[in-house]
Amino acid sequence: MKRVILVFLKHPTPGRVKTRLASGLGDEGAALAYRQMVSRVLEQARSARPDVIAVAYDPPAAESEIRGWLAPYLDAFQGEVWWIPQSDGDLGHRIEAASNEVLRRYESAGVIVIGTDCVHLDRGLLDEAWSILAGGDDVVFGPTEDGGYYLLGVKQEHPCLFHAIPWSTEQTFQASLSAARSHGLKSHVLAARTDIDTIDEWQGVEAGLSGRPCVFFDRDGVVNRSPGDGYVLDVDAFELNEGIADAVRWLKDRDWLAILVTSQKGVGKGLMSRADLNEIHHYMQSELALNGAAFDGIYAYTGEADCRHLPKPDPEMINSAAESFFIDRRRSWMIGDADRDIAMGRAAGLAGTIRIRGDKEISVEADHTLDSTAGISELFGKYL
Repeated sequence: MKRVILVFLKHPTPGRVKTRLASGLGDEGAALAYRQMVSRVLEQARSARPDVIAVAYDPPAAESEIRGWLAPYLDAFQGEVWWIPQSDGDLGHRIEAASNEVLRRYESAGVIVIGTDCVHLDRGLLDEAWSILAGGDDVVFGPTEDGGYYLLGVKQEHPCLFHAIPWSTEQTFQASLSAARSHGLKSHVLAARTDIDTIDEWQGVEAGLSGRPCVFFDRDGVVNRSPGDGYVLDVDAFELNEGIADAVRWLKDRDWLAILVTSQKGVGKGLMSRADLNEIHHYMQSELALNGAAFDGIYAYTGEADCRHLPKPDPEMINSAAESFFIDRRRSWMIGDADRDIAMGRAAGLAGTIRIRGDKEISVEADHTLDSTAGISELFGKYL
């Protein structure tokens, strides 16, 4: 069964998102809170390793802006990303239209429909929902404590789930469950979770969504075997270094972020294409995911004239990631094998730097130096 997550979201325009939160945070503050919630929900969606993340976005006219906003979160995803403009009509009509479109595109798919208000949606719940659908149930609901639902799982079209339902009320979940059962659909109910709608609910989760710590990784010579003075130009030449998969999983197990910041000027020199680079990173992410975790974001300076990033030691890649992922640089670290990596970490105001000793000359000292990537997790345990 192909595993699909269908995420409903809006452009984070102040005054159009989280309007109930705006009464306490203001329009700008509510929009910022919404962006933080979307970041966490997409992080959890990626961690479940679906085959497809389909984004049902609103308004349709803002597709370009929405793609740019979500690029830091979805560029690192190793599966397929599909973009679906939301249709007109009430919430039920919009969910029905988008989910049916997904079901018609992907045969034998288990489609999990989610919004972005439930930041406690984790991989375990997503895996449970897919398992239940694969086991023979027709519908899976994840109810919220306010009477709605944070998750709907289906594998076929079921019009009864979307018509004559009192949307956005305390009766939404019960009415949907009753509709499913009255039409003979075998239904399963997951554990209840809280949607973040009120200022009290927001204050209960805010600390876990903002100011998160991160370790930034250089790629060649750290994540993978160094190509020397050349470039890794294809998947066959890419080999993960010992201990890297364990280090990334160590971070994710403790709710740290792990982000790749790399210079790949072979693209700008015409030695490889962006598609070649994307294929390498797709392979890297898939290999890391086999060990339980992958990078949350990938930032690459390619040397092309239209590259949106700046070369090291400029801290732009770290600064951009910190803004998108709401990172506390004062608690974050940089791991590299070159002076420019260490200098970039310092210029970004990070808490510490780690050098992996290789064949490069050293003129900028790091806070810690390791002879091998195999020792990274042990060092994390001492200092992070």
